[in-house]
Amino acid sequence: MAGLVVVDTDLVIDFLRGAGRGAPLVRELIGAGRFRVTAITAFELRLGADFLPRGDEIMRLLSSRTVPLDLPSALRAGEVFSTLKSTGTGIGMADCMMAGICLRHGLPLATRNSRHFERVEGLQLVAES
Repeated sequence: MAGLVVVDTDLVIDFLRGAGRGAPLVRELIGAGRFRVTAITAFELRLGADFLPRGDEIMRLLSSRTVPLDLPSALRAGEVFSTLKSTGTGIGMADCMMAGICLRHGLPLATRNSRHFERVEGLQLVAES
């Protein structure tokens, strides 16, 4: 999976809206064949109001580009959650699951919320363009 970059939900939403700071980075990653999302982003996108009218477009974006929440990822996410909770610096369950998936696969995470995710030891972050 070398060279791949997992993109956080907020940047994917920028891309889908065709505007926002994350749109250029997502376009670049898609063009280079490096774009990935986690199953957590798929879940979060499905919750959004845009999903039903744009479901086909969103599914094309997610299809074959989604990294699953498998058992090793879930266990890593639980480790992240409990470690951060014990220090009083928690980041929320969904973000811990996303971090766990990235850590398990050795993939960097592109996010607008680097201050949030930099609390996760070993998680490589990619700055948005």
